[in-house]
Parts: sequence; structure tokens; C-alpha cells
Amino acid sequence: MKQIKSEDAVGKVLGADITEVIPGVKKGPLFKRGHIIKQDDIERLYSIGKKHVWIQDENDNSHVVHEDDAAKYIMDAIGGEFLEISVPSESKVKLISKTKGVVLLNEEGLLAINNFDNVRVAAKKNFSFIEEKNPVAIGKIMPVQISADELEEILSIADKYRPIIDLLPIKKFKVAIFPVGNEFLEGRRQETMSLEVKKYLEYLGQSVHIQEILPDDEFVIAEKGQKMLDIGYDIVIYMGGLSVDPDDKTTMGILNICDNLVTIGVPLWPGTTFVISYKDDKTILGVPSSAGLVKNGTSFHILMPIILSGYKLKKIDILKMANGGFIDAANL
Repeated sequence: MKQIKSEDAVGKVLGADITEVIPGVKKGPLFKRGHIIKQDDIERLYSIGKKHVWIQDENDNSHVVHEDDAAKYIMDAIGGEFLEISVPSESKVKLISKTKGVVLLNEEGLLAINNFDNVRVAAKKNFSFIEEKNPVAIGKIMPVQISADELEEILSIADKYRPIIDLLPIKKFKVAIFPVGNEFLEGRRQETMSLEVKKYLEYLGQSVHIQEILPDDEFVIAEKGQKMLDIGYDIVIYMGGLSVDPDDKTTMGILNICDNLVTIGVPLWPGTTFVISYKDDKTILGVPSSAGLVKNGTSFHILMPIILSGYKLKKIDILKMANGGFIDAANL
């Protein structure tokens, strides 16, 4: 490509997208790469401050790669199986989700790619839940073209860390929910929060069954949960009884059956009393009551998609969630 004055570009083929910004109305391409510039286009180019443009140079045989093509190569190289690249626009290419899932980033690889002077890639936060056909990441190169040698070096780094940006699809599990609390058994309060949790899990494609209300008794809690695991449930959720009050026994009940306790409590608000544990390949959770009070925006709504992707959470994963962990849900 070569750069020439706009008034000299009439009849030439545009070599790169030209962006038009109208505050509050539009930000997008005024003309796309490949557009043949007409006399009427010149005033429009001047109106957005474009006195010069890039045009395609048929005589240029140098080994360079156009920004659109470079962005496609790079984003395709860093994306996982369940992500696809978008059509370039203004030299930007997005990674789009093929299904509902959770973003999993190779943070070292993402740093390595962005360490190249001419590459910029931005992704959703690690462990973000993404709906189907939604953007997960966006990337571009900064100049209008780069050398083939530089692109090859970038792609070799992408291959070293592949996939740098991945999407873990939501899987289907059999889930048992136990509400816990003497106040419910004694009829002092009505238990409704488990229904809201059930609705959310079903929205994520799960097979969910609400079991009987359990008393604040660690041995009964453990016995009932173990029975669910024995008859084929993949996930057991206890709702309630997770505070430090002397009557709350849910955490002790979980400790009686799990063989891998990840955490008692998470640095996420609201819903900080969340308990995560495993027994073999099964998951045992203590879910705070905040999960049943709102439709989104609690520790439950952040953690459950990760768990349902099949990713086995570690303590360090939980600790890193403190950065951004103040969700600040209204009235909680």
C-alpha cells in the first residue's frame, strides 16, 4: 500500500477502512477497504479530517501483510475451539462464542502477545460467563500493515500458549438442592429461595431437583448429601446455615463428606459465605441466601457457570477474584 493525497485518490482502490465518528450517533467505517474512491467522496473525507488515504499499490511486491489479514491470523491463532473470528471492521477482529460458556484466559500468553509493539488484544475478564454468539475478545495491529516476518513471530508465540483465549462450554449435570434451617421446618418462615436458584440453574441447562428441608444438624446434613451422591447426583447444594452463628451447621456437614475443601468463604460480595468442596468427581456447595434474593449479581451467579463448565476451582482462582469481587448488588 501507499499513502497519497485524498484528491489524487479518485479512481483508486482504498487500502484500509476509514473510520467516521459522529458523537452520539455513529462510530464505524465511512468507507471499507476495497472501496473505489469517487470524486463525491473527497468532501466527505475532508469533513472527517482525512487529507491523505492509504490506497492499494498494484506494483508493491514487498512481503507485508495488511492489517485486516494480520488481525484475522492472530485472533484465529489465539482462540480456542468454541470461538470463531468475526469479519474485520476498521482492522478490528473479534472472537465470538459458539455456545454458552466461561472464558478461560492464559494470562501469561495474553501478556506475551500484547508485548509486541504492533499488537493489541483485549479480552473479557477470566471466568466471565458469556452467552452464545457474543464477543469474548477483540484485537488488531496498530499500523496498516506489518512484515510477514513479524507476523510469523507473533503466530509462533500464539502457538506456544495456544489457546490463549478459550471458552469452556456449560455442561449438563444432575443437581440436588437442600434448603437448610430449623426455622423452615418449624413453620416460622417460608422457604422460597431455593426456587430462584433452581430457575437460574435450569436456565443454564441443568437437571435440578429440590429435596426436603433439612434441620440444622451436621450429621443429617452429611447423611442426606452423601445419599444424593450415592444415587448419581453430580452436584449437591445446601442453601442456608452458613454463618458463624452457633445454630448454623451446614459447613460442618459439608466437611463431614467432602475430601477436597477448596474454600470456606469467597472474596465476593454479596455472597461471601459460599463454600466450595469436592468428593472425587462430585461437587458439594454451600450457597448463601443472597443467591435466592436476586436474579443476578452475587457470588452464586459468578461461580456457578464456572463450576458448570467442568472447571475444577482451586484456592488461587478464588483468591484472585478479590480484584473486582465487590459486586455491590442493590440492597444486599
